[in-house]
Amino acid sequence: MNLKDFITNVRNMINDVRTKNFTYSTSSKVPSLSDCDLTYESGEAKKGKCIETCVLFVDIRNSVELTRKHNTETMGRIYTTFTKGVLSAAREHDGYVRNIIGDRVMVVFPVEDCFINAVNCAITINHISQMINETFSDVDFHCGIGIDYGKMRVIKVGIERKGDENTENKGLVWVGKPANFASRLTDFAGKTVEDEFYDVTGDFHHYNPFVIPPFFSKPHDEWYKERKKLTAEQFAHELCYSNIRNISSLEKKTESYKYSSILISDKVHKEYIKQRPQESKHWKQETREIKDISYRVWGANLRWKLP
Repeated sequence: MNLKDFITNVRNMINDVRTKNFTYSTSSKVPSLSDCDLTYESGEAKKGKCIETCVLFVDIRNSVELTRKHNTETMGRIYTTFTKGVLSAAREHDGYVRNIIGDRVMVVFPVEDCFINAVNCAITINHISQMINETFSDVDFHCGIGIDYGKMRVIKVGIERKGDENTENKGLVWVGKPANFASRLTDFAGKTVEDEFYDVTGDFHHYNPFVIPPFFSKPHDEWYKERKKLTAEQFAHELCYSNIRNISSLEKKTESYKYSSILISDKVHKEYIKQRPQESKHWKQETREIKDISYRVWGANLRWKLP
């Protein structure tokens, strides 16, 4: 096929996807690539599925640094052990692995008992992570786990190929906030981050619409001596708009914050604790914000206590 014909075929494919209808049926089971209700054939309406459940992501912490420090044989053993461990944990807790990308694995759970199964799966994975760390004593191995709950649409993507490549050219795409947010939680789970801030003491301006200002004075003009922790952006904003004066002390500092190994959304926490109220003492609300996450996030470093 020459380049012109190839580009024409791709354009037709794009128009086909854009113009054909997508229909979604509700499912309580986790869709698979072989699901006959998922279609992507050209010229036909596309069929997908919709499932409202828990999704879990797990990722190896500092995998780039580990690869730099250890040889390929060691890392091959680490990746194999980690992936097998996650696959086993998913199966043990009725989860289905639906994506493996390098050192990141995605697990989706059937609707029934999804909160209990997802959290217990996370605890098992965290336990396995500790076992790997103890077994490969010369490797500082840890992983981060994130869980969210909500509605996701599932579609099949790919093209038909002959022979062994047919399966390699197909896949499932999970569209929805739970998958994105669970992945985002995983980005931070188990990580230590350092925040730079300015420790500032001075007079800060406050706007008070309920105060009637004296004659000739600036409306609502109130100043209070305060000590604040400000990011560089916040400090620059205060200076730019003249909201601070008479600075008596200014020091740049660094503060470390370590996220729990398991991070779960507020919805997952609420439903899990509703069914297991005795477990509430093990979870704490994370106090540092996570980019793109607007809800409360709860964390724990749980592992199983075995007899």
